[in-house]
Amino acid sequence: MKSKMISTLEEWLPEFRSWISDQKLGDDTITDYIVLRKLAEECLKKINSGNEYEYADAGEIAKVVNLIYQGGNQYIRNAIENEFLTKLSTEESPASLKKHLDILPKELRKEYLKTILEN
Repeated sequence: MKSKMISTLEEWLPEFRSWISDQKLGDDTITDYIVLRKLAEECLKKINSGNEYEYADAGEIAKVVNLIYQGGNQYIRNAIENEFLTKLSTEESPASLKKHLDILPKELRKEYLKTILEN
């Protein structure tokens, strides 16, 4: 059975549907974390591609993650902070901070900055 987060990602980001369906959907907790980590990796690739369309796609990923974050329970918010935002923050440099903040919706920026400070 798919978690609410996985279902939302499949609906709003159809390009990840095949990747998600290839994963073994056993334990929802593990799967949610794996999918968020993969989503962060793809988002970073798109940000760093130098292509304006890819950069716009990274913004769409961030909007969907924000949608899930805003409507999620504490487990979902923690998963997003621990996997998605932490992965983005590990690639942080002074040059990338502006790019990362630009793609993140206003509501997630605060959590992202908190993640940077905590790590």
